[in-house]
Amino acid sequence: MGNSAPAKESLICERLLTSAECLKIAERKMEEAIGDWRHGKELSATAQAWLVLAERIAQTEAIEALKAKEK
Repeated sequence: MGNSAPAKESLICERLLTSAECLKIAERKMEEAIGDWRHGKELSATAQAWLVLAERIAQTEAIEALKAKEK
């Protein structure tokens, strides 16, 4: 047909982000918040959410590392 849009499944990321990657995103969002007087609060809130996600992923990474050591 005429629609050349990719299938929805192909847009899904095939790997999870690491805690370090989430921290980098949070840092970038904080930098954007500082320079954006109009959307600064939203960007700051987004950065905080990325920090929470990074913390939870770091906990999971630590658990997985302990499991790997036990094997």
